[in-house]
Amino acid sequence: MSTSDPLNKLLTRQIKRKYGSIENVPEEFHELLDTISKTYDQYDRDSQLLERAMNLSSQELTETNERLSSQTADLERSNKDLQQFAVVAAHDLKEPLRTITSFLQLILRKEQEKFSKESIEYAEFVIDSVNRMAALLDGLLRYSTIGKHHQVEFEAIALDHVLKNVEHNLLFKLNENQVKIHYEKLPVIKANSGQMTQLFQNLIDNSIKFQNGATPIIDISCEPYDRNYHKITVKDNGIGVKEEFADKIFLIFKRLHHAGSGYEGSGVGLSVCKKIVEHHTGKIWVNPEYTDGFSVSFTLPNEQNEFIKMST
Repeated sequence: MSTSDPLNKLLTRQIKRKYGSIENVPEEFHELLDTISKTYDQYDRDSQLLERAMNLSSQELTETNERLSSQTADLERSNKDLQQFAVVAAHDLKEPLRTITSFLQLILRKEQEKFSKESIEYAEFVIDSVNRMAALLDGLLRYSTIGKHHQVEFEAIALDHVLKNVEHNLLFKLNENQVKIHYEKLPVIKANSGQMTQLFQNLIDNSIKFQNGATPIIDISCEPYDRNYHKITVKDNGIGVKEEFADKIFLIFKRLHHAGSGYEGSGVGLSVCKKIVEHHTGKIWVNPEYTDGFSVSFTLPNEQNEFIKMST
């Protein structure tokens, strides 16, 4: 047996239990014992390396989790700060805007004969710009408050009833533009009633706003999407949207028409729709293959959707 290196401690204990001492081991096994001892030693070294690696990985995992928890907390604080800023900005900034508009209109009424036609046009331009700013602030407020409160009530609601409420809210505009809305029996879904009213009202209002001169016709249909969701499609015969802008129209304040184009809007309506749909765990998209106007589809949870129950 080699004497240059002592045998592995574990192997030595096993030999002593078997033979009493190393000297009692038959000589023909000595070389084999040397090999086994070296194998045991290598195993010990590998085990120690693996243990250190596992401890290091565990430490790194702990540190990573701590960093992620800290980043999540920072993100939540930032979101709350942004929401608070949006609410404060929308409320507080509207007051000086109302003051500007009121005083300009008062000046125009009392001192109109002292101004040139050009000066009156300038003043009216300022009033129009202030009104657009107020509309942007209203849109910002609506956008920032969707999903802000975690206790928003989700319940089984009939979309037929939602659309009747929308038609009542938009009655004057629908009659003025002779709008025709077509929809058959729509399903019961799991949703927040107020947000659903806002969703369909924004979409119908968009169809009225972006008409092409013909009598506005709006079709609303529904079909199963999967076992948990319905797919709702709203399409009209308006000016439509080019395929390259299909994704951009859901960005907040993204307008595809400039202020003097004749099409009103603040660029908030569809971004609000997107946020409402996503708050209901659905998704929304434009149907670019529809070329006779504008068509948008979105998914909403059905009445039996368990995920909505858990998420709320």
